[in-house]
Amino acid sequence: MESIASAEVKDLLVVGGGPAGAAAALEARRHGLAVSIWERDRFPRHKVCGEFLSSESLSALEEEIALEAYHPAVIRRSEFISPRGRVHGFPLPHPGRGLSRRALDEALWRAAASRGAEIHEGECVRRVSRQVATRGDGSSCLWELDSMGGKKDAARALIVSAGRWWSLEGISGPTKNHGEHGGAWLGAKAHFGGLSPRDAVEMYYFSGGYCGLAPIEGGLYNACCLVHRSLAQDGSAVADFAAWITEISGHHALAERLRPGSQVSKTVATAPVKPARRRSNIQGALLAGDAAGFLDPFTGDGISIALQSGRLAARVLVGCLKNRSVPEGIERAVEVYRRKLDDAVGGSYRLAGILRALVWAPSWLQESVAASLPWLGPRLEAETRWRNSASNVVGRNSAPPVAGGDANLAPEPAGAFDPESLERESV
Repeated sequence: MESIASAEVKDLLVVGGGPAGAAAALEARRHGLAVSIWERDRFPRHKVCGEFLSSESLSALEEEIALEAYHPAVIRRSEFISPRGRVHGFPLPHPGRGLSRRALDEALWRAAASRGAEIHEGECVRRVSRQVATRGDGSSCLWELDSMGGKKDAARALIVSAGRWWSLEGISGPTKNHGEHGGAWLGAKAHFGGLSPRDAVEMYYFSGGYCGLAPIEGGLYNACCLVHRSLAQDGSAVADFAAWITEISGHHALAERLRPGSQVSKTVATAPVKPARRRSNIQGALLAGDAAGFLDPFTGDGISIALQSGRLAARVLVGCLKNRSVPEGIERAVEVYRRKLDDAVGGSYRLAGILRALVWAPSWLQESVAASLPWLGPRLEAETRWRNSASNVVGRNSAPPVAGGDANLAPEPAGAFDPESLERESV
């Protein structure tokens, strides 16, 4: 077995620097673990996302960043608009927020750096390998990492939070099993200015998909859709988001809503998309965020699940990493994480799968379900939220933050939008 110097081995490697990865790194640092986090892109960056922060995510975010300093939009209602223009909605039990992923992801990344995580930005991970290596104190290292740029890293545990469609040599990721992790859906989003402000997230549904509009910071709107790929044969047409979604949806009310606005960002698209539960772990690595499963965007809880699953993944590892009980402790942590993640989100995926069938339902049935939203909506919302009691592993007050909070981490001035035209989904 190869000997690895004590100073070179960390407690935790995190691959993927979005909300799930940053939350995992922050939680690990809160408990005094040595952690490094790797992200292929550079911040700020766009991601295909509804950019809605449910009330359940706000307390977690406010522990890590000065959320209100980014001036997120306040969202008080959820509305569903039929192709005939009928509006059915309900007030949210607790207001949510709208904040772009450009702002959110960079804020969390900076917070992780300020709390002492070793960050690797713009560094694509090529390979990870699991092995047992003897160290000077007799404990073992389970994971080694190689980046495309030739950098190396090593740690006792690994969390992968690199999105739905990641690829790493040395571990069986989703790109090696297209049938399981593919899908017949395409996601796309763009930002718009000049739309009349409202305090609602608006969901425009049609046969074969839906498009959501949510206010975000700076008076802008995020338009994000999920459509069946049979409706989107010409991928190049997505560049003009309003014209493209109007053409494929035939949704007159959506067209009228977007007409006064102007697109202020490039369209970002991602495919294939398959809303579904996946795995909680692969070969002893814990999976968090979209890597563990992609929940339908219409539930509005995707970012919250990313944050909470990242936190949970790091939290279950704390005991064994502090006690150096590796690999036996990792095996127990993997099982605890699997069970608690299922308790937290299993019901959400089951209900979302039932609701997803409405995308192809006859228009009269869609209208009937939408008409019931004033009384049914709050119940459905509650049933698709992360169940906090399921994630209690270590008390939130059991360990103080390693470094001070980031109340001084105010947002930097927004620059010109410069996103990629097609979102890559591999590490």
